[in-house]
Amino acid sequence: EAVQEEAPFAIKPGENFTVPDLNLTMTWVKPGTFMMGYIGKQHQVTLTKGFHLGKYEVTQAQWEKVMGTNPSNFKGATLPMEKVSWNDAMEFCKKLTPMEKAAGRLPEGWSYTLPTEAQWEYACRAGTTTATAFGDSLSSKQANFNGDYPYGGASKGPSLGRTTDVGSYPANAWGFHDMHGNVFEWCADWYGAYPTGAVSDPVGPAVGPGRVSRGGSWTNGGTDLRSARRTNQAPGARYYNMGFRVGFQKQ
Repeated sequence: EAVQEEAPFAIKPGENFTVPDLNLTMTWVKPGTFMMGYIGKQHQVTLTKGFHLGKYEVTQAQWEKVMGTNPSNFKGATLPMEKVSWNDAMEFCKKLTPMEKAAGRLPEGWSYTLPTEAQWEYACRAGTTTATAFGDSLSSKQANFNGDYPYGGASKGPSLGRTTDVGSYPANAWGFHDMHGNVFEWCADWYGAYPTGAVSDPVGPAVGPGRVSRGGSWTNGGTDLRSARRTNQAPGARYYNMGFRVGFQKQ
């Protein structure tokens, strides 16, 4: 009796999926409009196209499978990748895309890349308008950061002094873990002044002093973990509190 072949795995816009070889879970983010930036200085951003974003920060096991190396300071298969530069993170995406294309899993025109800063903040806020995705206060029981410096009147909490396994803390309303704390996350954009007025699908300036990093880390106090908080680093910089999560979108 003939064995029926399984239909090839296919990614569909609008649906969550997992890259099987990497156990990389990608969550769909639908288009929408939100207020980006610090309260009082916000501008309206509309994202006209949906995109996928990693549910978790990229882990060391995932990195090793694609890149064959592991420069992380804190070693562990399910710990977030760190000590990777913006250039390194983009190289991971550039290697993952043809791997998945060869496996027949890529819709036409889609590729893995870093999220734009606007995509990142939209996913981090997850529909909230408060300082963090968990409200206007944040304790280190909600995210991995220096608990001696909670935010917004929250009680002091643990200060682990290192990264933790991805997904150890509660997800935001859209299912993303560790967008506050654990490791800073690289975004695609160059750092620069925000536009004034409403914009659609912003990609940042053409040049800047560094690449945007977001979310704060295990080394930071709670104020650095706010949804709007932005920093930048040189694209070649590698720190033990900086990693990334991967995006997937139509180019």
